[in-house]
Amino acid sequence: MGIVRLVVLATVGWSSAAWASSTPTAEYARQVSTAQIRLAQLEALLVESQLRIEQLEDVIRQQGKNEAAKLENLDQVNAEVVRLRGAIEVLQFETAEIKRVVSEQQIAVERRQLHAEMRLAQIEKLLSIKPPPPPTDEQLGLTGTATADGGTPPVPAPAPTTDGGTEEAPSDMPEDAAGKLELAAKHMAEGRNLVARAILESAIEQHVGAPEMAEIRYRYAETFFNEKDWRRAISKFNEVINNFPDSPWKCWSFYRQGESFEAMGQGEGAKAFYKGATTDACKTSDAAKEAKKKL
Repeated sequence: MGIVRLVVLATVGWSSAAWASSTPTAEYARQVSTAQIRLAQLEALLVESQLRIEQLEDVIRQQGKNEAAKLENLDQVNAEVVRLRGAIEVLQFETAEIKRVVSEQQIAVERRQLHAEMRLAQIEKLLSIKPPPPPTDEQLGLTGTATADGGTPPVPAPAPTTDGGTEEAPSDMPEDAAGKLELAAKHMAEGRNLVARAILESAIEQHVGAPEMAEIRYRYAETFFNEKDWRRAISKFNEVINNFPDSPWKCWSFYRQGESFEAMGQGEGAKAFYKGATTDACKTSDAAKEAKKKL
């Protein structure tokens, strides 16, 4: 716009000089008027161009905002896909674990039953005695309920553990959830994961809704992790993630799941869980700092 002004002003100046040095004519006046009109038109075009440029800049900025919003939504979708993939893998492991346990139990029952029958057959042969008739439904107590005679049902024995002992909570059990959690943590620190698990199970049953429940459930899963029972640990950590989505223990559960998959030789699967420990509410957590080292 400045160059156009200079050209027009030069033309006007030249015309003025000529007019001053000679007799003004109608031609000179017409040229000056035409130049002034052209100048006004050019200025109007420049103003219009500036307005169009500003409008284009606004459109580009708005498009940039829309693209940024799309990218943010895409990141959220990707994070949700990662979470769902992790949940699917956990469910697949849980299903495989259930099938394995059921199959092992069936085989164990059949093996014990066959062994008992073989021993009985040998004893009957040695003693030359006939086997008794099969028991009737009445003898098995199938004709009524176990407490139909007013008696009490038998108390089940404590569940056996892997080392041949029983998972029983200590007799001096604290009454509140925080006390049970503290006691379980001490046993875990000393390597007594079975005792710690029994204490934590008691806390889970007796203190539903306690503010310490997220950590209690996490420590419960961690007892399996410490015993290198990776599949069961993955399943229990997943319960923490689903039941306590706003707790920092959710972030550590993602991290522990990643470590469990890595321990089983599935490094690619572990990355999805490490990623889960760095997204959404876990972005600023201590677990995220550790998970980023793994990615």
